[in-house]
Amino acid sequence: MDQNRWETWVSLLHGEESESEDNSRLSEESEKELKVGHRLYNSRERVAQVRRLKPVESAWDELEKNLSTRQPWWNEILKYAAIFVIAFLTAAGAFWTFQSATIENESWASISAPNGQISNVTLFDGTNVWLNAGSTLTYKQSFNKNNREVVLEGEAFFAVTKNEGTPFIVHAGTSEIQVHGTEFNVKAYSNDSKIATVLVEGEVEFRTGQQSLMMAPGEQVLFTRNTGKVEKSKINIEEHIAWKGGKIYFNDETLFTLAQQLERWYEVKFAFANEELKSYRFTGVINKERSLAYTLEIIQKIRKVKFEFNKEQILVKDE
Repeated sequence: MDQNRWETWVSLLHGEESESEDNSRLSEESEKELKVGHRLYNSRERVAQVRRLKPVESAWDELEKNLSTRQPWWNEILKYAAIFVIAFLTAAGAFWTFQSATIENESWASISAPNGQISNVTLFDGTNVWLNAGSTLTYKQSFNKNNREVVLEGEAFFAVTKNEGTPFIVHAGTSEIQVHGTEFNVKAYSNDSKIATVLVEGEVEFRTGQQSLMMAPGEQVLFTRNTGKVEKSKINIEEHIAWKGGKIYFNDETLFTLAQQLERWYEVKFAFANEELKSYRFTGVINKERSLAYTLEIIQKIRKVKFEFNKEQILVKDE
């Protein structure tokens, strides 16, 4: 296969060259092949979470079943399909994989920011989403057609495109946040005891069970999972969304909570020599641009603890 032809196709798919400029260079057969390439490229929305990626053969077999065209040169095109998908993954800054499961007869896809990374993506309705490390956003394939609902596990900042006819709904654990067009932050890691929603701009409704609260900018709603308690308070917005720029502020937080965040940002594991250590409290800021060693050194100086490194984890001990 002519390598130049594939390079031309990739340029066309990514808008680096217009199709009108290159039609003269494409034969009738090449135009047919390019159409299949378009269909492969447009299948990218079915990709989510590379960490759970299926074996390559089964994933591409599933994709092939969804394409009705069957041409003798299909197998040759399939060899180059990864060019289109990988190019998109690089541009998106998030990780995707095929999602074969269906829930209530609806196909779902998801976007993930693995530990150690912060990702920024734009959904099909124009909503911009920042995903903190270790977070996953799941949505229906019909998103923006008859619904704008997403499921969050982790932390995300949303700048929602306004649409009065179709509200944007974030499901987080047993709670949900409904908006039409606004900016807000939701923190809902599965191993956190609380779900935190912070409103930056606009108006949102926080719902859980029979409880419902309207929020104003500068307010935070904390929902405690095991008790069902809901609290609303005024907060410093910048401190709660600073993670997008690589900083996290802690205000009288436990060492256990601090360790959880370090695990997500630095891809490490912590273990505690005793339970009392987990309750040590800290106030300060973590800067992701700083090394883990620097951050741990500061923690050791604030509170007399010691970090012991081994191959599998970091052991937290009394000094």
